[in-house]
Amino acid sequence: MNEFKIIKTPPRKQISNLDSLPIYDRSLVNYEDYHKYIGHAGVKHSVAVQATRGCPYRCFYCDVYKTTLHHYRRSVDNIFDEVKMLHDLGVKRIEFIDDIFNVKAKDFKQFFKLVLKHKLKLNFFFPSALKGDLLDQEGIDLMVEAGGLGVNISLESGSARMQKVMRKNLDLDKFYNNASYIVHKYPHVVLGLNAMHGFPTETEEEAMMTLNFIKELKWIHFPYLLTVRAFPNTEIEKFAKEHGVPEEIIKKSQDLSYEDTAPSLTFSQDFTKAVKTMFLKDYVLNKERLKSVLPNQFKYFCEDELNQKYNSYFPRQVNNIDDLLRLARIKKDELGEIKFVDENDIRVPDIKNKFIKKFPKIKKSKDALKILFINMSGYYSKGKDSQERVLMEPPLGLLALLTYLNREYNENIDGKILKSGLDFDSNEEFLAKIREFNPDIIGISIMTFYKDFGHRTIKYLRDNKLKTPIFLGGPYPTGAYEDVLKDDNINICVLGEGEVTLSELVSEMIKNNNKLPSEEILSKIPGMAFKSKEKIINKIIPEKSYNKLATEATP
Repeated sequence: MNEFKIIKTPPRKQISNLDSLPIYDRSLVNYEDYHKYIGHAGVKHSVAVQATRGCPYRCFYCDVYKTTLHHYRRSVDNIFDEVKMLHDLGVKRIEFIDDIFNVKAKDFKQFFKLVLKHKLKLNFFFPSALKGDLLDQEGIDLMVEAGGLGVNISLESGSARMQKVMRKNLDLDKFYNNASYIVHKYPHVVLGLNAMHGFPTETEEEAMMTLNFIKELKWIHFPYLLTVRAFPNTEIEKFAKEHGVPEEIIKKSQDLSYEDTAPSLTFSQDFTKAVKTMFLKDYVLNKERLKSVLPNQFKYFCEDELNQKYNSYFPRQVNNIDDLLRLARIKKDELGEIKFVDENDIRVPDIKNKFIKKFPKIKKSKDALKILFINMSGYYSKGKDSQERVLMEPPLGLLALLTYLNREYNENIDGKILKSGLDFDSNEEFLAKIREFNPDIIGISIMTFYKDFGHRTIKYLRDNKLKTPIFLGGPYPTGAYEDVLKDDNINICVLGEGEVTLSELVSEMIKNNNKLPSEEILSKIPGMAFKSKEKIINKIIPEKSYNKLATEATP
């Protein structure tokens, strides 16, 4: 059998001067559509900001180091200018999507001092988690005084040994003291805590340490105990194999939703089920905890937000607050007066037109290269996984890419951004959108959890005679580009620093009458991988190709 040769170009140098990048053009998507749903911060009507890139840590379960060797951050003034611009347009809620916004404590505090100095009336959310042991009481006080309302922190494991094994190296005492300070001094702050169960080499005793660590904190608003997953080509996958975890268990873990309980990589199904049951019964559905946190949540969130939030937290059992109370056996009158926030008080009036006015468009040339960006991190409504979290966040990465390309090429590029499940809700609608726009190239952003959905959808496009070049970017192709390119329907994987990598690709396409350049030219663009027309003869092909997988798989 024959297989096409895969060419991986040299890695691209990481962008270090983040202030040199343009502020995201928010008019490129319709925020009014997204604001009907909760986003990653668990709220509606928020706008996400990214302040940093990369990570100074090398935790073995995270593969961010593959493309981001260093941690870079925008200047405090640059971040503040964007936040103030959004505030002046009427935005009341800002979420920072950075994994560790507080790595540099001085900048963290200085930002909130500027917010207070300028008397901005905002609420801040940190859904991707602050590093809990780098906080201190001064920083927490400033954050809350400036409007900090939703704070996530990541524990992963309550075992000191596992902290060393996974190379996170949290100071568990500092982490605990900071979490305890928040829950006791600021019970209205919606504190989320992320923990994980089933690391390779983790013992049952260490798993119980994590559970007991959480149970000692009274009371966290949204605690999570997630099953560890070993995604393809990550260090944790290699670590799991080295420690005897069977291949089939590793593969099963990759297809788990966040809320799934079994199997773990390490423990028996019975033990994992017992731990998750104790976590749910003794903490999550603890009446004392719910009677403490729910009244605070009612004060700061609208009813629809909490209904969607708890539905995403209990995807199979809870559709709304009433379902939660029935599950916990709490009567409404036990909570006192229930008064939710009026959604009109947090909605941004006419946000779509405000963004259009703030980011005026340039008339495009009739010969402009047309590029269609697709975010495929959401199933269609008819095929939705029952475990999928009900989140709808504007694709910030695609906004960054198209904003940058528009700045660099002005009238010579014509781009558009769509999201599955929102802008199109079936393969037929997707194909119609593509034919209507008639792009010269299509870029698809995809996460590992949605990989089969992505391959299946792209196959449908090709089966319906779509010949437009397609490139993939995002966590899945970055970590598994060799597997991705086994799919004959995909041309290129963008592996890092998308703004400049795509800019070079676009430049070469414009020179080539809006068509993909030759392999010789592609091979000179750092930060990508692609299939060569050159074939490798008599190479063994994996038993199940992605074309076959795309045909067989179901949501």
